[in-house]
Amino acid sequence: MSDHLTAPFSAASITWGDDGIPRSSTFDDVYFSLHDGWEESRHAFLHGVQVVQRWANQRQFTLGETGFGTGRNFLLTWKAWRDDPQRPDSLDYLSVEGFPLAASDLAQALANSIQDPALRPLAEELVAAWPAAHPGFHLRLFDQGRVRLVLLFGDVAEVLPQVAPPPAGGLDGWYLDGFAPSKNPDMWSPALYQQIARLSKPGARFGTYAAAGHVRRGLTEAGFSVERRPGHGHKRECLAGVYQPAEPTLTTEKPWFRSPSPLPAGAKVAVIGGGVAGCAMAAALSRRGLTPTLFERHDALAQEGSGNPCGLLKPRLTADGGIHGRFYAQATLFAQAQLPPEVWVSHGIFHLARDAEEAALQERLAQTLAPGHAQPVDATQAAELAQVEAPFGGLWFPFAGAIRPQAVCAALLAAVPTPVCRVTASVAPPEPCAAGGWLVQGEQFDAVVLTAGAYSKALYAPAELPIFCNRGQISVLAEQPKSALPTPALSFGGYLSPRFSDPAFAPSDQPLRVLGATYRRLPSPEAEDWSQLSDADHQAVADDLAAHLPTVAQTLKAEQTRLGGRAALRATIADHMPLAGPLFQAARFREDFAELHHGRRPSSYPAARWAEGLFILGGLGSRGFQTAPLLAEHLAAIMVGTPSPLPQDLAEAVHPARFLVRALKKAPKRDQQKGKKISPAPGLRTGD
Repeated sequence: MSDHLTAPFSAASITWGDDGIPRSSTFDDVYFSLHDGWEESRHAFLHGVQVVQRWANQRQFTLGETGFGTGRNFLLTWKAWRDDPQRPDSLDYLSVEGFPLAASDLAQALANSIQDPALRPLAEELVAAWPAAHPGFHLRLFDQGRVRLVLLFGDVAEVLPQVAPPPAGGLDGWYLDGFAPSKNPDMWSPALYQQIARLSKPGARFGTYAAAGHVRRGLTEAGFSVERRPGHGHKRECLAGVYQPAEPTLTTEKPWFRSPSPLPAGAKVAVIGGGVAGCAMAAALSRRGLTPTLFERHDALAQEGSGNPCGLLKPRLTADGGIHGRFYAQATLFAQAQLPPEVWVSHGIFHLARDAEEAALQERLAQTLAPGHAQPVDATQAAELAQVEAPFGGLWFPFAGAIRPQAVCAALLAAVPTPVCRVTASVAPPEPCAAGGWLVQGEQFDAVVLTAGAYSKALYAPAELPIFCNRGQISVLAEQPKSALPTPALSFGGYLSPRFSDPAFAPSDQPLRVLGATYRRLPSPEAEDWSQLSDADHQAVADDLAAHLPTVAQTLKAEQTRLGGRAALRATIADHMPLAGPLFQAARFREDFAELHHGRRPSSYPAARWAEGLFILGGLGSRGFQTAPLLAEHLAAIMVGTPSPLPQDLAEAVHPARFLVRALKKAPKRDQQKGKKISPAPGLRTGD
């Protein structure tokens, strides 16, 4: 994807008419018709695509849109879905918007025009969930996650090619609703029609208010049978049609990343591991009509890597605007939007700049996030916001903050239409059943998702998963009354939490702080008794604070009473990206794609042979609460065959097979004496 997608861009520039209708200053066109725009939207789009007739009694229905604008088409479709007793179980709605409105303008446009009282609460939900004007994909969930809106902010020619065709067979319909073809020709180009065709299933319909001859011809050439329909109001006609390609659409998917066949409705899925990954995964599956069972070896959830009493949720920034920065920005924005108020301890994190060079870097990094989400501050501002001495300033993250990890896990499982079944058990590696499916604790499941952190690697050894095990330790400190410690969370390489309470460590009226965290590689989870607290590690985090924020460290040392701490394991990956996708036998994968280094076209290779029904969500490191909610939605979409909320390149960047693919793309070395090829080593580190 081009780097310009990561560049900041502004919200739409608009003017307001006396009639309360917004007009685009960029395209000199109104956002909706002056003559009953709501009814025109219903006529041109919902009726043109025949959504109510076509989605009746379906498992799922997927719509695409070019031009979200004020969200009228989405709101009307959502209301129609709500009102229809024969509606599909879930609705996916993908919409491109190159110039997103500011939330205040969106709210005003809807408030000025809505006449139907039933639409007002839906509009309020949309405005409350509206993302910041940041390029990329933005997922929002409505109606307990059964209605999923993915907003694609950016140039349509850039973002639409990044949408992967859904495994279930393509989109069911399209609303073509850009500004008038004469005003915004990029939204009505042959290249766009080809992208729409690429993502459509045979029989998919489109609807549009447009009637221009070049629009009709372009869609016809892309494989659509186009019909003229009577227009609404003063418009003589509009267009609708159906995708009827003369021959099957050739896939451009890479077979080594192609998704497996979707699971059937109501499929039973075992989710092994009850931390944030497992809770997010079980919730996402439940929202899609599957039947997850969550296995956890402890009596309570979030007792290991997700079990700290307080943690920080903040972005991971990269200067190049590449894969890492885009993924972590998208994941953070989604997590911040989805987590309910009760799981937050506080908002606002100050990240220290250690020298002038780092301060300059932070200023560049701040531009890679949505406006206002990372604010460079100088020493004076740092003292005001964070009550710290920071000669070189730092970054202030107003929307990031401290969370209660166990409360997050509980909240994820509470936000589902059907309660998730839980089983307390230590689980052995799943066993394949002869007739299909997997045996877990003596019960047969259609699919299994490994969410057991550092233990996932041993649950399916044939995949040779590149998961590393790291021990981390925090200190839990009692804060004294009238403490002089800074109020917000501080990040400086380590971190100091804001004050919070936790009855597991002290009475509820005793304010606490967490100081963390160490990071040490272990050969395996069984290598040592890692749960025993280390005095040396307690001292290490204290020394780290003293090295970076000495005044804070002196205050803490004078006031502190250490109540204990906590050690846990983190599962990490060498390239600092998680794992989310189907699993495989590494030896068989190498066999199928042994010639990948020749660079032949993807269609010359067979489809990957996955371990049918076996998946993983893991390798989240210390950023599980930031990444698990979005990755769970991505993996659940793969499992049921709906569009992923991740762009194609990010989906490939978290795919569990990526290390094998990288290794296989390299030409094998030859034994110079015998002239024989030397195959890549059996492990996966060759692709690091």
